[in-house]
Amino acid sequence: MRITPFSTLLMCATGMVAGALLPSPVHAQEVAYSVSMPRPTSSLLHVEMEIRDANADAEGGIEIAMPAWSPGAYRIHSAAKNVTELIAHDGQGAVLRARMNGTSSWRIEPAAPVIRIAYKVYVGNSALNDRHAAINGTRTLMYVVGTAPYPAPGPVSLRVDSPPGWRIATGLTATSPGLFSAPDYDTLIDAPVEVSPELEVVTFDLDGVTFEIVVHARHNYDLNRLRDSIRPLVAEQVRMMGGAPFSRYVFLFHGSNRRGSGGLEHLNSTTISFSRYASDDEALYRRFEFVIAHEFFHLWNVKRIRPEILGPFDYSRPQHTRNLYVSEGMTSYYASLSLARSAVWERQHFYEDLARNIDELQEQPGHLLTSAEMSSWLTWNRPDDAADVSISYYTKGQILGTLLDLELRARTGNRQSLDDVFRHLMATHGLPKPGFDEQRGFQDAVELIAVEAGASGNFNDFFGRYVSGLEEIPYDEFLGHVGLQLEIEPGEPHRSIGVAVGTRDGRISVGNVPPTGAGFDAGLMPGDVILALDGEQIAGAEFAARIDDRAAGDVAELTVMRGDRMLTLSVVLQEEQERTYRITEDPEASQSARELRESWLGPQQR
Repeated sequence: MRITPFSTLLMCATGMVAGALLPSPVHAQEVAYSVSMPRPTSSLLHVEMEIRDANADAEGGIEIAMPAWSPGAYRIHSAAKNVTELIAHDGQGAVLRARMNGTSSWRIEPAAPVIRIAYKVYVGNSALNDRHAAINGTRTLMYVVGTAPYPAPGPVSLRVDSPPGWRIATGLTATSPGLFSAPDYDTLIDAPVEVSPELEVVTFDLDGVTFEIVVHARHNYDLNRLRDSIRPLVAEQVRMMGGAPFSRYVFLFHGSNRRGSGGLEHLNSTTISFSRYASDDEALYRRFEFVIAHEFFHLWNVKRIRPEILGPFDYSRPQHTRNLYVSEGMTSYYASLSLARSAVWERQHFYEDLARNIDELQEQPGHLLTSAEMSSWLTWNRPDDAADVSISYYTKGQILGTLLDLELRARTGNRQSLDDVFRHLMATHGLPKPGFDEQRGFQDAVELIAVEAGASGNFNDFFGRYVSGLEEIPYDEFLGHVGLQLEIEPGEPHRSIGVAVGTRDGRISVGNVPPTGAGFDAGLMPGDVILALDGEQIAGAEFAARIDDRAAGDVAELTVMRGDRMLTLSVVLQEEQERTYRITEDPEASQSARELRESWLGPQQR
């Protein structure tokens, strides 16, 4: 472990196939990209694209396209709208016809042995400014369309021409300073590129693999402490999955003025944001550690183990799957579990994280309306009233991963676990093999692992009730396998109109309206502004106390402004109690349950 001057660092990694290649009548033997930033304050990246030996299609041209979405970020971003000044020439400099023929695609005619395309793309000042450039391939680099809508196969290269004194960090293979290569387009755009004169680096080696921690932006973190948090959780996940499928891995950390952390996974790197000056906030620091562990586990779960639709990639439209509760939610489970197993977190932090997720799920109005599978499917087109009818597949998936692991361990006498399921999926469906079946692939893997241990392989109840179904989860039934219990402590009762309200500039506005309760029954709608209570003007600071002065069942007359109309609505007040959820160890748990818990979480090291 060491801190390395960036002048000695050039990051690279072995090339990996990002998806099984498809036959393609239109192919690019080689595509070379060059990206420059002559005026960083313009937030414009200048891109040149040279295509060699691309076969013409039946109409005598080729098609190029910008991805409409980024793997791991399941939403349409339409980066093509930010492309300007696109021109094309052949190898002799003659102008070729280039015109947009779709939302994200251009047609180039006629085809030629060498085609050179130049364009500019606006990426925004957070991605390109006078001190930093973040080159995101799915928002910057177009691809040659092969068997529509997939990228044509063939090797690619990327040259990054940066301002003097700026340095480059990426997981791509370096062939010379500033020049990188990849076996195909999918691999190229799955490796973000950071360019800046202000990069700090901490490195460590583990089992022959080099890990680079690259930090951009000023901050108040101790990088040695950060490294010492990352190393053991990395070691735990690598141990669990039977080794690292690369020779180098790059963590790219972006400091932010926002509270909290978030990230995006890649084959041998990840980009993660963090609160720049929150190193002394233990809750935020633990969240940062959780995001690191989550994104790292993604290198197996979703980047290599994935539903069959997620690779090879169709970048032109949404790719719906019912299995994001596995790809995202169970990745969160292993993030939390690896932090506990490696003693980066105290065991109590693991319990608190699980309890927080149960709290979030149980208090969401949609937890009996939207299943884990449906939540996954709807990520591309979330309902407009999502706060009232939806759940998070991250949250429920993390809970399901926990409970499924405990059920497997209990059923098999701790001979098999969810760890074995993911190792099996990696062996049978990991890249470059096809992904697992959309309908039953994950359940089949769970059942196979159970049967291998001589246990019942029928998990129809679990998946039917809690994954595709909407039944309440009997938490204590599963937690009891390892001597844990869920405690729900009710708070002080208070009266409520049954809807979320917010106050801004003294105005009380209605937020989401759950599909049951007092506010829904009275006809309140999101966006209503509450002006008066029982005919008297009411200020936001007083509203909750005035309502709480009354008894449940009392009628409150609310004067509300809805658009340009004033209405009076009668609300029958309901009683509510805030609930606190806790996971605790049952002091009367059996010896076998306690032993199973120790095997599951690992020995307590603090």
